[in-house]
Amino acid sequence: MPTKHIDDATAAQLDDLYVRCVTLTQQPVKEVEVLRLAIQTGIGNITDNDILSTLSVKDTVWKRLAEQCWSEVATCWPEDAIGAFGFEKLACEYSETWQQLAGERCHTAMTEQLKNQLFSPIFSTTQRLFTANEFEMSEEEYRAAKEHDAQLDVQYRENLSALAGRLYSTLDDHEKILVKHYRRMVSFTPDGNGDFVVQLAEDRQ
Repeated sequence: MPTKHIDDATAAQLDDLYVRCVTLTQQPVKEVEVLRLAIQTGIGNITDNDILSTLSVKDTVWKRLAEQCWSEVATCWPEDAIGAFGFEKLACEYSETWQQLAGERCHTAMTEQLKNQLFSPIFSTTQRLFTANEFEMSEEEYRAAKEHDAQLDVQYRENLSALAGRLYSTLDDHEKILVKHYRRMVSFTPDGNGDFVVQLAEDRQ
């Protein structure tokens, strides 16, 4: 990089920063962008988050970082339950990569790369567990269905308590829908063998 009127130590730091920017982004980087970043942030304080939040970044970089985040979360949470419980919330808690790359641009780019894993099922857990549908029922039918659903809710919560201590892999499809629907009452603990123990708590709603 041209370093006219800059002392040798600063010039060396700028050269190192330039290489770091190119390595991180996997993109061509303009020298003026590096200088601007150094001036705005302070050359000795620049984090990976600063670089990735500021410069143009190759899609394959975001893909790799997103997969890294997913892998870190998946060591602590069943993969097929991550979407239901909220990927971003879980990533904030369990992914060191997500925590370090805390900028909104980084989070948005990584989440976009995971859209296939985070797709919403056609039928929500509410639709699969309960009967009331105000768009397809008369007012009287809807009222009766809501009363029936209230009874189902009590039953489901009782059923949920029986899942405490179970391994996630042993749950049947209906039981997995229950833990996803009542996610504010459920957490998981890795068992050390690639599975997860279901744990219950008071509703955190």
